[in-house]
Amino acid sequence: MKPLFVFVVLALAPLALSQEGDCDSLEKCQDALKTNRAASLIHFRLGEIFFAEKKYQPSTNEFREALNGDLKPKWVEVWAHVNLGKIFDITGQRDRALDQYRLAIGTGDNTRGAQDEAAKYTEEPYKRD
Repeated sequence: MKPLFVFVVLALAPLALSQEGDCDSLEKCQDALKTNRAASLIHFRLGEIFFAEKKYQPSTNEFREALNGDLKPKWVEVWAHVNLGKIFDITGQRDRALDQYRLAIGTGDNTRGAQDEAAKYTEEPYKRD
């Protein structure tokens, strides 16, 4: 039984990596959306790209699209809320930021320390370096 499990994990690992690796630029993500408009991960990656470029409105739109998509993988939900909170903090909308951090905490998902991050920014506003 153990060798079969290892085989399944090894067989599926490239698929998981290709989903994230295929969408590492604006162009690649936009192409990927042509085949799956409901892919939360693709919208999330677009949100990250726009956030890094300080394009907050498009970033907000993409994180919202991620929340309205298939929510795969599940961690997209918590991190979309955290990132929306950060955008609202940056743009001086503290009440909206707090709402997003609370929604993140409400998911109960602590993937990559999301709960700690949300709790931290509930106490003090996010500031971009």
